[in-house]
Amino acid sequence: MQRSLSMWAKVSLLLTGLNGALQAEPQNTDPLPFPILDGQAQQTQGHFPYMAPSLDEAPTWPPLFKKPVEKPASSTLIITQPPAPISEMDALPAPPKIAIIIDDVGYNRRGMEETLALPLPVVLAILPETPYAEKTAKRAHLQERITILHAPMENERELKLGPGGLYVRMDEEEFKRTLRADLDNVPHVQGVNNHMGSLLTTHTQQMRWVMDVMAERSLFFIDSLTSAQSVAHVEANARGIPTVTRDIFLDNVRTEAAIGNQFERLLKHAHQHGTAVAIGHPYPETMAYLQQRLQLPLSAQLVTIDHLLN
Repeated sequence: MQRSLSMWAKVSLLLTGLNGALQAEPQNTDPLPFPILDGQAQQTQGHFPYMAPSLDEAPTWPPLFKKPVEKPASSTLIITQPPAPISEMDALPAPPKIAIIIDDVGYNRRGMEETLALPLPVVLAILPETPYAEKTAKRAHLQERITILHAPMENERELKLGPGGLYVRMDEEEFKRTLRADLDNVPHVQGVNNHMGSLLTTHTQQMRWVMDVMAERSLFFIDSLTSAQSVAHVEANARGIPTVTRDIFLDNVRTEAAIGNQFERLLKHAHQHGTAVAIGHPYPETMAYLQQRLQLPLSAQLVTIDHLLN
C-alpha cells in the first residue's frame, strides 16, 4: 500500500509540472482562417478535420472532366431524330397562282414596246412572219422572258390567218413543214399556243401532228381553248407534252371596266382551283389596265406559265 501511494504521488507531481508548463506558454485564442499544413502528418483532427493522404498511396481525387463515351468502331453514322411533322393547322396553304399571256404580238412597234414593259412573268405569244416578230422575240430573250409561238390555225368562221397558217386540208408533210417554218421565224420560243383554231383544234389527227413537232423540239403547248370541243390539250397529255388550258379571256370587251371584271374573275378562279391562266391582247385598254393593276397588291401570285404546266 505504501508503494502504491508513492507511485500515484509521482504521477500527480508529473501532471502538475506539465500543466504549469502549458500555462506558461502564451495562448493564441484568435481563430485560424485556414488550416496550417506542414510537411508532417497531423496527429489529431483538432478543429480542422483535414486528413492528409498516405504518402505511399496516390490520392484518388475525382476527375475534373468526364471521359467521352467510346463508340464501337463500326458505328460511323450519326443518328438524329427526324423533325417533328408540321400539323395541318400550322402549315400555311400554298398561295393561288395566276399566269397571263398576251396574244397577237408582232404587228407593230407600240405593241412590242408596251408588252415588253409588262412584268417579266407575263408571257408574249408572237405571230410568225409579222413585222416585229423577230425583234420582239430577241428583246424578250434579253429580258429572260418566256415567249411562245402564236401559231395561226384554221377557224370555223373562215377568217384569214395570214402567212404561216395551218389548215385542215393540208397533208402531214405540208402541215409539219409549215409549223416548223413558223417556229424558225420566231427565235427563242419555249412553247406554242393557237391563234384562232376553233376548227383545227377539234381535229385529232392534226393535233397529233402538232404534238409530234412539239416533242421533236422539246416545247410545251397551251390550248387557248377557242372551242369547247378542242382536243389539243387531250392530245398533248396523251403524248406527254407539258400543257395547260386557258381559263379567262381578259379583253373580249375592250373597256377598262370590262377588263377589270375579267381580271377579278381570274383571281376568283385561282382561289377556287389553285391556278388560273388568262389571255389578253396588246390593245391600248388592256395594256393600260395591266400596267396599273399588276403594280398593286394581288391576292394571287403572278408566275411564269411554266409553273402551271402539267
